[in-house]
Amino acid sequence: MVEPVSTPESVPSNDKRMARGDARRAAILTAAITEFGRKGYQSARIADIARAAGVTDAGLFHHFATKHELFMAVVERREEVYQSIRVPTGSVRELFDAFIAAVRAAAAEPELLRFRVMLTGASRIEGHPVEGRSQRTLEAALDAFVPFIEQRMRQGEIAVGTDAQQVVLELLALNEGIRDQWSTLPERIDYVGTFATAANALYERIRA
Repeated sequence: MVEPVSTPESVPSNDKRMARGDARRAAILTAAITEFGRKGYQSARIADIARAAGVTDAGLFHHFATKHELFMAVVERREEVYQSIRVPTGSVRELFDAFIAAVRAAAAEPELLRFRVMLTGASRIEGHPVEGRSQRTLEAALDAFVPFIEQRMRQGEIAVGTDAQQVVLELLALNEGIRDQWSTLPERIDYVGTFATAANALYERIRA
């Protein structure tokens, strides 16, 4: 018995199906970033996100089972931008440079940046899906960066007597504050340039 020969036309391509699925998922995430960033979690509508992504509501739910799951996927997508910031690094100067690079990467995606501004306020709302997230993020930053700066002070890079926690809080506040200002006047404020100038001035103030 001769087996039938499979042809490209008769056999669906799993790779093509996966590529289409990945493209739809990416389109949904892009639309969700815009909707959630501009309207917040409660006011954003699944129907609007699906329409902007070019899929049906059912098509959206094929990739994300609930609105909450979609929102948290956007949160994780946003946090990828700052995963380049690691400790320990060779120096506090390198740490500051990593922050500047992360800000530059964030600025390349304005809608995701706007989503982050919304997220900061949302984390303080009782019952919100990201309630307490900012607190946990700040605690993690202090736990990671303060000991590193203290170590570099002992090794001679940073001026003796520098308050390491104060330095970390100032660096984070510069980022958050300038980002919020940018979201208010995006056409007038250079987020990356302003942050880089401020961060470099902070480093010059604390270096030995």
